[in-house]
Amino acid sequence: MLGDSIGKNFLAIIVVALVLLILLLFYLRVYTRHNQNIYVPKLEGLQIEEASSILKSKGLNIEITDSIFRKDAVPGAIIEQTPKPNSRVKTGRNIYVSIYSKNPQQISIPELADYSLRQAEALLSSMGFDQLSIEKVPSQYDGLVIAVEYKGRTLRANEKIPAGAPLTLVVGTTQLSDSLNIDNEYIISPHSNVDSGNRTQSPNRVLKENNSTKIDDSFF
Repeated sequence: MLGDSIGKNFLAIIVVALVLLILLLFYLRVYTRHNQNIYVPKLEGLQIEEASSILKSKGLNIEITDSIFRKDAVPGAIIEQTPKPNSRVKTGRNIYVSIYSKNPQQISIPELADYSLRQAEALLSSMGFDQLSIEKVPSQYDGLVIAVEYKGRTLRANEKIPAGAPLTLVVGTTQLSDSLNIDNEYIISPHSNVDSGNRTQSPNRVLKENNSTKIDDSFF
């Protein structure tokens, strides 16, 4: 009797376990939407509007995560996607894409006045500005940046301009000041004459003095 009772209980436990396992598998099948996966289409090269329409027709969503500007690229075209093409996903999944931007990124230019030319070039190059030209002007200090110009206009501190735009660094130099010798020259008026005694005398003054000399007609 006791042995039969133990056998029945053991058999009942096995049956209950099998039923629970079947129910669990059925629940997981429904929860994970088995056999309802969707293959992700290839989106690279498509415009964002076209890709969005394709994904919506499949029950998927699109989300832009990054944009890059390139002059020779088609604006709005998709560069890459995640998940990759032919990946299996469930309905309602977001597909993340990177696209080519229609406008270049705007970057803030820091205050570079009184930076050395080498420091300014290194900093701008690290920010992606590789088209740099140098304009040297007379200055008391040699090799220091005086201003940064964009399209002939002096930039304000932290002003934003398109990434990679050509810039002009206005740099001071003492060589131009020395070559002009402005402080050591004597500027002579073109209206003045130099006599043999190295004295200058204005022709207007000479004419005035001649006109002031009166001749007495009584001598004739």
